Amino acid sequence: MSKLIFLFSLFPFFLFGQITGDWHASFTIAGKSNRMDLQISLTPEPSVTLTNPDTKKPEPIPMSNVVVRDSSVSFSYQKIGLSFKGKYHRDGDTLMGVMSQNDVRWTVVFRREMLEIAKINRPQEPVPPFDYPIEEVLIKNGDIVLGATLTLPKDQSHPFPIVVLASGSGAQDRNCEIMGHKSFWVIADFLAQNGIGCLRFDDRGVGKSTGVFATASLLDFGSDVSACVNFLAEDERFYDCPIGIAGHSEGGMHALIAAKKNKSVEFVIELASVGTSGKNVLIEQQYLIPLAAGKDTAYATWNRDVYAGLSEIIARYPQNKASDRIAEFLDTMYQIAPSDFKSAANIMNFKVGLNVFLNNDWGRQFITFDTKKYLKKLKIPILAINGSMDIQVPPYPSQQGFSSLFAKQTRSTSEAAIIEGLNHLFQRCERCDIMEYGDLEETFSPVVLQKMREWIYGLYFRF
Repeated sequence: MSKLIFLFSLFPFFLFGQITGDWHASFTIAGKSNRMDLQISLTPEPSVTLTNPDTKKPEPIPMSNVVVRDSSVSFSYQKIGLSFKGKYHRDGDTLMGVMSQNDVRWTVVFRREMLEIAKINRPQEPVPPFDYPIEEVLIKNGDIVLGATLTLPKDQSHPFPIVVLASGSGAQDRNCEIMGHKSFWVIADFLAQNGIGCLRFDDRGVGKSTGVFATASLLDFGSDVSACVNFLAEDERFYDCPIGIAGHSEGGMHALIAAKKNKSVEFVIELASVGTSGKNVLIEQQYLIPLAAGKDTAYATWNRDVYAGLSEIIARYPQNKASDRIAEFLDTMYQIAPSDFKSAANIMNFKVGLNVFLNNDWGRQFITFDTKKYLKKLKIPILAINGSMDIQVPPYPSQQGFSSLFAKQTRSTSEAAIIEGLNHLFQRCERCDIMEYGDLEETFSPVVLQKMREWIYGLYFRF
């Protein structure tokens, strides 16, 4: 019996020793392929180093908070908020666990052998050869030059509609690439194959566009969209072609700004856009997004209250007078913040980050943006589409806003529709949180593509 006890007492130490050595992982997260190497040592004390093998000069980075016990290992890289907890599995010789960075969590499996970089499947992304014309163009808007791509239908023997695509929040390229998905490229390809032209452009300071994105306002972005419309309207090839705008998310706000001022705009498509106000959307998304990420209702409510308070201050006071009031308000909110928020963000980053984010021309124009002020002025057909699972722009209030404000003159040709099961990027989703965008293979729902095509065809039935 004593020998048996002795053998069992060795078993944990045997597993403990198997964890040591080199480990390799290949995974995708947020639409990006990543490889990671670990080196685990037990002497003179447990240590872990992390290496990115795909850098030009891979260098091992020492991890902190290393714990190696029996068949488990955990560590963190505090500089970037990365942590890992996993277990060694003797069957298959793997180290499997959960890696997290801030609020993002994903499963990682480390193996002994070197692994190829994981491939991301994007089956909708267009591949050559293309049977329609593609033109690279430059568009001037005052001192700004916008790099753009024009896709045209193969058959140009008669006039055809042309759609200018307006991207949402953040500095986007002309393909509106988000987490490995190029939704605007998918839309442009589909439209060209169905007899509809399309113009998509790089945001200011992105790709071949000049200017500085960070200092641009909401009105500036609307002006860029309008400049693209003018570029098409002034091209003699398109004199008889109806020109419209399709804006995604905040891009829908840009579309309304441009359409209100530019008489060359004949129709607008609002994709997952704001049918209420910027303030309402900002506040509600700051409740829904944490919930979808696994936070409790107390955390989500606190987060919503932060943005509600900020919005009130910004709407009430000019920029120079708002800064001190914002700082005082955020001091108060930090004191009652959930413990897991305080552990991940210090008060200075919290205060400075939100002040810089919203107390500027863009933030002020976003918060005070009211869709009804624009819809009252527009006497053109509008198609508004939202996904039922959208947590960035709540779909039902937006749809109610759009449908109740369509102009009488074009109410019969305007339409508001919610497509079931789709997220903010118009992907059919499962978890329907933001981090899932990159995990999904679908880039843009074929149902929405067909809806756009059929609606445009309905307006210009001769096509």
